[in-house]
Amino acid sequence: MVRGHPVHAILSDGPAVLIPLAFAIEAWRRTRNDPVGQPLSRIATRTATAAAVAAGVVGWIDWLTIPGGHPARTPATVHGLINTAGLIALIGASTSLKRRLGLLAGATAGLLVAAWIGGDLVFRFGWRVRPAEEAEIAEQQLSEAGQADAFQLARQKVADFERRKTFLPAP
Repeated sequence: MVRGHPVHAILSDGPAVLIPLAFAIEAWRRTRNDPVGQPLSRIATRTATAAAVAAGVVGWIDWLTIPGGHPARTPATVHGLINTAGLIALIGASTSLKRRLGLLAGATAGLLVAAWIGGDLVFRFGWRVRPAEEAEIAEQQLSEAGQADAFQLARQKVADFERRKTFLPAP
């Protein structure tokens, strides 16, 4: 996290757009005899690969901050492994014009599955998002009941965790 923002969530938009785009450009290139197709496909594939490397590195760093017993840990591991396999396919697609279409198809399919799991991490397990909304509601109820100190302690524990365990912690 950088100043409270999960960088992986920001960077993951790049590969989510660029991998299917590279696949579409390569599929288009295969149907045309256009001299611009091959360099365009190469550029799109390498750009998708670079974006995936950035998102992957930050994603694995984020994964390191998930407590071992947290319910998000296992799906986050599967999410990361699928994306890492997709990254390997992208590297292969970047170096092999002959196998590029199949490798990009595989990377795109893996991306769809991994994105679904990533959505579960955020919306079902609340990793980095949902707990804040739940905490806001609970804090209001505790405050009305005269127990606002419970949330102050929780905030201190979260802030301490973020200072000790996250990449570029919030101040």
